[in-house]
Amino acid sequence: MKASVSPYEKERLEALHSLEILDTPAEASLDRITRLVARVLDVPIALVSLVDDDRQWFKSRQGLDATETPRELAFCAHAILQATPLVVPDAAEDERFRDNQMVTGAPHIRFYAGVPIRTSKGFALGTLCAIDERPRQLTQDELEILRELADIVSREMQLRENLMLARLQKNRSDALMRASEAGYRSMFELASVGIALVAPDGGWISVNSALCEIIGYTPDELKDLTFQDITHPDDLNTDIELLTQLIDNKIDRYQLEKRYLRKNGQPVWINLSVTKKLSEDGDLEYFISIIENIQSRKELEQEARHDALTGLFNRRALDAILPIAQARSDRSGLQLALMFIDLDGFKAVNDTFGHDAGDDLLRAVATRLQSCVRRTDSLIRLAGDEFIVILEGIVPGVDEAREVAKKLIAAIAEPIILKGGVIRTNASAGFSMYEPGSGKAPDELMREADRWMYKAKHSGKGQVMP
Repeated sequence: MKASVSPYEKERLEALHSLEILDTPAEASLDRITRLVARVLDVPIALVSLVDDDRQWFKSRQGLDATETPRELAFCAHAILQATPLVVPDAAEDERFRDNQMVTGAPHIRFYAGVPIRTSKGFALGTLCAIDERPRQLTQDELEILRELADIVSREMQLRENLMLARLQKNRSDALMRASEAGYRSMFELASVGIALVAPDGGWISVNSALCEIIGYTPDELKDLTFQDITHPDDLNTDIELLTQLIDNKIDRYQLEKRYLRKNGQPVWINLSVTKKLSEDGDLEYFISIIENIQSRKELEQEARHDALTGLFNRRALDAILPIAQARSDRSGLQLALMFIDLDGFKAVNDTFGHDAGDDLLRAVATRLQSCVRRTDSLIRLAGDEFIVILEGIVPGVDEAREVAKKLIAAIAEPIILKGGVIRTNASAGFSMYEPGSGKAPDELMREADRWMYKAKHSGKGQVMP
């Protein structure tokens, strides 16, 4: 069934087209959100869908090859008419969708959940949606996660609105800017995102209250600081490199996710968008910065990628980390080792001391493993008592990987003092090697390390193979 049209369809389409977002390249910040939806909700397809006049176009997509579909087939065209999320547990049983070509044919949609993405004036541009080929229900917590992530996408769109407004302000003549000073100042102060005019040397010329709320400084306190002073040291070089490209006219704007350090010393993740204002003579006058607080989204991403018990990376994170590590190995020409570690006799610990003691043991093992690997290595709790270690930048051959594995096994074998007493445990380890440029698949590396681990386990406790 084709969806009806909103009474404000003309205004809605004008708002969508004014953002100049249709048919633009993918953006990492939105792709991270759709990946998060797919992982957290365990669905094969997640989309940021924008509903145009006669089509729906996907700004971000996971699990779907098509970039757009006719609007008449779009579930999202129904979702944008609602004030609440549209959840379709089984499309084959829903009279609105059971004859839809996307239900009867590929991608065989059975389940759909979509939350509208809105502008600052409330117009629904499209949805953040989750799609499955099997019927299902969402728990209240899952629906709330989808809502919160849709709110983040909405803020991204509202940020784009502010950027378009900032660009319009930049292109106006000085006379027009003076004539609209009061209106501009009102927008500047009342904006829901941080806005700042920044001097070429990084000093703060003018900041609004939203930015002060994000970083915890007053405008007077910022007068004695630069953006460099409150940027996290690990993020400063990337910011400076992009700013240099902007000054050199290699780019006309840039967007960056980075951390500020609040006045109390705590880091806060922000999405930074920067353009520049030139004088009539073409000289740089100042930068226009739009700052959005994305700490909540980063915390959700952190939760989805980390094991709740040990704080280590989890299996979902491994699926992303390993291919990136292999790509780095290809570029550097240095080998990579993937190590599979499994505790010996962990079930006996649970049976003897109880599951709480087993959890304490896993946390203690995780801490010991962390103390034995470099910051450039990655440590993952795969499942139960299984751990993965990715060693990057090692010398050719297996000797270095074997020595690291022996060091880790020895650390695990040291007595562990828990509430129930002293526990001694061992572990078996197997590892596989990735040769730069070999193209060996991540799954193949995992299977090979797993096979060596089982050979080590069957040869006796506390062994390493090959």
